[in-house]
Amino acid sequence: MEVPKYLDSALLKTVVQKGYNLDEVEIISTKIEIATSPGDNYNSIIYRVFLTITDSRKDQKKIQFILKDLTNMEQGGLLIDYRAIHEKEVDMLKNILPRFTKLTQGVQFSPRFYYTIPESHMMIIAMEDLRELNYRMVNRRDGLDYEHCRLSLTKLGHLHAASMSASIDADDPSSMKKYEFGLFHGTDKKPAVIRQCFSLNFTKLCEVVKNWEGFEAISEKLERMKDKFWYIVDESISKKHDGYRVLNHGDFWINNILFKYNESTGKPIDVKIVDFQNCFYTTPANDLQFFFNSSLQNDVRENHKDDLLRIYYDAFASSLNNLQQDLIPSFRDLEEEMRKKEMFGFLAAVFVLPVALMEEQSSQKSGFDDFLDEETRNTLTMFMFSGKKFAETMKAILKQCDDLKIFDIEY
Repeated sequence: MEVPKYLDSALLKTVVQKGYNLDEVEIISTKIEIATSPGDNYNSIIYRVFLTITDSRKDQKKIQFILKDLTNMEQGGLLIDYRAIHEKEVDMLKNILPRFTKLTQGVQFSPRFYYTIPESHMMIIAMEDLRELNYRMVNRRDGLDYEHCRLSLTKLGHLHAASMSASIDADDPSSMKKYEFGLFHGTDKKPAVIRQCFSLNFTKLCEVVKNWEGFEAISEKLERMKDKFWYIVDESISKKHDGYRVLNHGDFWINNILFKYNESTGKPIDVKIVDFQNCFYTTPANDLQFFFNSSLQNDVRENHKDDLLRIYYDAFASSLNNLQQDLIPSFRDLEEEMRKKEMFGFLAAVFVLPVALMEEQSSQKSGFDDFLDEETRNTLTMFMFSGKKFAETMKAILKQCDDLKIFDIEY
């Protein structure tokens, strides 16, 4: 993939001046590379920029940063309002998350925001390169172990708590409109991303489960859901039964969580979250169910889910207590929210798990636009649902869901 011509020295100079608060900058050398691997990113192009510069004192410095670029995404054909999700992420990184950091006495949630290009024909965000700070992703096919989950859910608990306390709409109530939709939301004119790209997933799941020994009863229940499947999806994301609401990340899975490690022990010590373009207000159970059913190692999901939910809640409640919040939802309230969103957890497994566990050789074409082509979508869906890792994980999730009787609900 070639670097677009608009990422020129003039643009990079502006980013450095604005993002690093430097008046006089001269760029001595430039290197730009693609920052993600196939299958790691679906809704943008990420560039890593390396510069050698001189400042006003003629001191030479080496700097690096990330450019997240949605400028050419609309040409791909997806019915996505890229401008809306771009503006949402800018607002999160520039305004809301720094406010959350102050509220939580210094908890860092994300990369530092540097700059966004103001021109209407461009959608670019410049931000801190977490790799430079020794943060890195876990291989999505490995899943997260207990310690990685503990850190992730602690950070999520602080994030949700800060959103309950903060008056995000104090200055501009109309700005909250951008937080009314997320990854699963859509209309007749603009169907949700999952419906455009992953429309075959549930049908394919029904096909493969038919061939799994011991899953005959579950297979029959899934078959009965087929005719009402998209109605079930809409019901699962409905806010009408929310007991309390927080600002959800909206896409909280293994690829959007980066970890820093102790150099001596190799153990994870901190986590930062990326990709804030799908944030929306709803019950915290959406983020939690999405995470539990897309990103955990099987042993952790099967044996430590209750412990991890308590870890999340303790971080959430302690943050609200520190913020002197009067009404703090109880752990029982959270359990009730999780119960109401069990179906959403299953749907997260249907749509996200096949992507997370896709074999490396089949992820070379796995951007959202690739799923728009019918032939490519058929091929990719076949690959996603044929892997051994996927089968092993989905079998465990289906059994858990059946034990919870979520397939027995009448719609």
